Amino acid sequence: MTWAYKRLITAFMVNLACLATQAWGMSFEKQERCIDGLMPRCQPMILATGQIDKDSPKQFKSFAQNFPKGTWVAVSSPGGNLVGGMQLGLAIRELGFNTTIGNTDYSPPDCLSACAYAFAGGLSRKLTPGSRYGLHQFRGTDQAINAEDTQKISATLAKYLDAMGVDRRLLDYAQMTSSDKVTVLTLAQAQLLKVDTAGQTSYARWKVEVTPDSKLLAINSSLFTVGSQIPITLGILPVPGQNNKVACLIYYKSNDASAFSASNPQHFEIGKEVYPLIPAGNWQEKTGGYQATFLIPDNLLNALLQAPDDTVITLSGSFSKPPQSNTTTASTNPLIAYFGVGNLKNSLQALLKR
Repeated sequence: MTWAYKRLITAFMVNLACLATQAWGMSFEKQERCIDGLMPRCQPMILATGQIDKDSPKQFKSFAQNFPKGTWVAVSSPGGNLVGGMQLGLAIRELGFNTTIGNTDYSPPDCLSACAYAFAGGLSRKLTPGSRYGLHQFRGTDQAINAEDTQKISATLAKYLDAMGVDRRLLDYAQMTSSDKVTVLTLAQAQLLKVDTAGQTSYARWKVEVTPDSKLLAINSSLFTVGSQIPITLGILPVPGQNNKVACLIYYKSNDASAFSASNPQHFEIGKEVYPLIPAGNWQEKTGGYQATFLIPDNLLNALLQAPDDTVITLSGSFSKPPQSNTTTASTNPLIAYFGVGNLKNSLQALLKR
């Protein structure tokens, strides 16, 4: 066998292996990629290629666990399992990663069908020139989906997109496209629907509201929590009688009374700094959930006032439950939620009347 023939056979086997990988499930590898518009332009990324299946989220978490926050995930996928796509998106968000679209010699720059929902998990999201981001109606693997199940799936997808900071009107494009076709968004459409964040954060902006007793309150909500899908609302308000002092009102939408029966620690994380919140009372039951007030220390207030626009605030809490009848130790349920700082500085200045 000649050297050239051996080389041809080797190349064929490599091609076959790559095609098999894509057919049987998504694969992950670390690569140096250069994409215009990123800072830095060239950097290590996670390249995720192939079909998304039910095991892809677990495999991705295992592969990516030691990558730093802010890592870009370049996806190239024709789609796959819808639930797997959403779970992969949640894993990407939980790890604090960004998403873009990549390609290989055997995988085009496409993110279609279920991949479109995985892509939404990125904190920042960028479509690359020549890439295709497309979606269509979801479909069952073995049988048609009835109207009731279709409604439930649509509601779940809408909540998921809300949590990821994507305009739920994206579903209109999917629902109007038959399952045997794909609607590919233009860059303008993707940016309008916040699929491509155009360098902006995907988190909701802070807003100032007036309470029933005519007090100002800066408010924001996070639908995405790690550990449990519990919606969280933060409110920041002035401390009566104390200049330049503010307090934080934390509301968890939950009916689990045992989790709020004790004073559970809460703290903010900004970058690598941790800022414990100072409890100012016990958890109180409110409509549909529980809330408590915490004082914001001066160093945290200063950090919030000086935070750059791309800063992500992490709220971490820990809730202890009393021992069950068959155990002797209490269980702990950690919760983590993420918030942006859009309009926070202006809101705080309004509260402090600066």
